[in-house]
Amino acid sequence: MVAAVSATPAASCREGPVSRVREPRGWRGYVVQARIPAVDEPHPGRDLDARRRGPAASGAGRYLIGANQLTLRHGDLVLVSPGTPHDYGTVGTYWESWWAHFQPRREWHSWLSLPQAMPGISYVRLTRSSETDRVVSAFDRLHRDAQRAGLSPTGDTELHLLERSVATELTMNGIEEVLLTAVASLRRKTQQLDARVHLVLDAITSDPARPHTLTSLAGLAQVSVSRLAHLFKEQVGDSIMNVVLALRLQRAAELLGATDMSVAQIAAAVGFDSPHYFSRQFGRRYGMSPTSHRATVRNPELELY
Repeated sequence: MVAAVSATPAASCREGPVSRVREPRGWRGYVVQARIPAVDEPHPGRDLDARRRGPAASGAGRYLIGANQLTLRHGDLVLVSPGTPHDYGTVGTYWESWWAHFQPRREWHSWLSLPQAMPGISYVRLTRSSETDRVVSAFDRLHRDAQRAGLSPTGDTELHLLERSVATELTMNGIEEVLLTAVASLRRKTQQLDARVHLVLDAITSDPARPHTLTSLAGLAQVSVSRLAHLFKEQVGDSIMNVVLALRLQRAAELLGATDMSVAQIAAAVGFDSPHYFSRQFGRRYGMSPTSHRATVRNPELELY
């Protein structure tokens, strides 16, 4: 499948000490973004390696949804779900901002359930410089490939050295590398989780459709509900029931693409009592109805927007 890519699927820019961008309706597709504090003030001639070097500067980036705020530091990778109204900006330093807009390939959905900081916004903190370097390098390559594919309005026509289809695939491969780096970082951290959190994660990932409750999972882990909720949130970055919801919706997306089951049948199969509630939750996460999602994955085409 060739996933849909926006007309500006990837870009890099330098943001000043105080900047703000508002997206009151969110985006039609996913947005993956990395923010790296710059080591000095803007300089057009500075090369990529110089952007990678140097310690994180003071200051922070931040996402806002209503009264909720997510503060971003050096090495944070953010995934914004479709249709998520938000605004974001920086305070206190110059930042390198890399981003890509995309519709996921079918096999990517298992990588999109990153720890959720607030509804519609997930993030991973890359703590190793090798991970940060790899993400920046991948963004740099996929941006150049997007220009060659004619997907970026800033592209130089002299850069069209590859066939459009090949360049598009290379662009998507770059996005895939960014997502896989985030997943690998999470898995490395998971190895250090509390054994009780591990036990709960195993239970909900092996059978997300089961009617899990905080009480039943606390009994499985042999801790109090409040203690389990605190441990899980602290170590995983999201609440237990939010992770269960994400896993159910992920499985539903897979079934929509791979089977002819009705929406009501899929809702029941992944653990929802109400197909209407399922459709609402699916729309919030994927930016479209279950029926529209099925049509999209079964009729793949390059979509410019």
